[in-house]
Amino acid sequence: MSSQPPGSPELTVVMPTYQDPHCLELTLRALARQTLSPDRFEVVVVRDGGSADGYPQALAAGAGLRLRLVELAERRGRSGVRNEGVRHAAAPLIVFLDADSWSMPDLLDRHLAHHRTPGAAPVLIGRRDDIGLAHLPAVLRDEPAAIPRLSPYAGDMRFPPDGVPDERRDWLEIGWTVAYTHNISLSRELFDRVGGFREEFALSYGMEDIELFYRVDQAGASFGYDDDARVIHLPHHRNMGRNWAEMMANTRSIMALYPCLEWEFLSVIVGPEAVKRILFYRSLIRASVTQPTCAIGPAVTRLADRLPGPRVLWVGSGSADAGLPPEALTFDHTAPVGPSNFHLIGLAPPLAPGSLDAVVSVDFWRYLLWPELCQFVNASLLLAGEVHLVATGDSAPEMCAVDPESLAYLHRSLAAEFTVDRQEVPGLGAVLSLRPPRAAGGAPAYAQAAAAG
Repeated sequence: MSSQPPGSPELTVVMPTYQDPHCLELTLRALARQTLSPDRFEVVVVRDGGSADGYPQALAAGAGLRLRLVELAERRGRSGVRNEGVRHAAAPLIVFLDADSWSMPDLLDRHLAHHRTPGAAPVLIGRRDDIGLAHLPAVLRDEPAAIPRLSPYAGDMRFPPDGVPDERRDWLEIGWTVAYTHNISLSRELFDRVGGFREEFALSYGMEDIELFYRVDQAGASFGYDDDARVIHLPHHRNMGRNWAEMMANTRSIMALYPCLEWEFLSVIVGPEAVKRILFYRSLIRASVTQPTCAIGPAVTRLADRLPGPRVLWVGSGSADAGLPPEALTFDHTAPVGPSNFHLIGLAPPLAPGSLDAVVSVDFWRYLLWPELCQFVNASLLLAGEVHLVATGDSAPEMCAVDPESLAYLHRSLAAEFTVDRQEVPGLGAVLSLRPPRAAGGAPAYAQAAAAG
């Protein structure tokens, strides 16, 4: 952290607020009792338009703080209001809290101490406990010791089922996925370097903080976590249905910007289960790229001229040497990401429905867990009228077996929903071809071509 002139704040708390002075009052009261001396930090509150009713009383709760109020004439949304707060910050370290982030007394001390530790991660994530109404009296009485970390009603919802983070903390490898602005800190320099919050989200709810910290991650910054740097998420009314719809719409928009495995999972799964899946598939892909499996080349040689057209998504490896036509797309984790190659699983491809002639997965489908295989098939049949699951003779420890009994079981399972044909293609292996029931009409195109020839 850069040195500051004498008397300058060492830390700036940036806090947006909109129509929640009842929360802001409690949050400022908590900041006024921090163990960190009030001359060492400042608080920048940015009011994102709306009614000013209740705010004079709320701001009075911050008496004694270096408190600055920035008022916006028109609403700009969660990203714009935080960017505005940072522009008014005077300190080299930024701590993002929300107006409903009621802090423990040593919160700011812990954030500052972390960033002053040599070699510390550039981003510190703190704990955020949700509480039930049973604990609200303790907040109103300003009794932090009376609020338990865990109860049937409380805990950090990023770490269910018991609200305790995994002791191995391998999830910090993708710490950005849980980087909520309720309680997180980084340097002003790093924030500015990645360009701040993306304001295109405007007034829609959610994921703007995750997207920011994804860019922080891509810039090479690591994440730390302090379970004792703790805030309480105050109860306040939320329109959960609307918030959820806006959050998923934002996620789909982000997925179009970053067509990668991590955002693909976040677009279909949220919370800790998404984190588990991302870590699992990251490790699996690292292992898979070292295996001689999933080779696209032989499948192209034996199937391409038997498919309905050239607009085929090939899922596998070795695409650079497969002789693919320019219309083809690939999900090849051994090749660089580019306009026609994405590092995806295939759960929510950023492609238009009906834009493909076929989808062919060469062995890679055998790495998928059953929920992901089902989702891959469903998503693929929205893109194309047929999906071909190729099972070559190659194998790896993490792969589904392709013995006759296993293939027969898969055939029966998928046939409950789709029209399924199973063929043995010489020089390649077994192929399960899936089509929607309405497209039933005999053997797959390449099988018909083989019979005709």
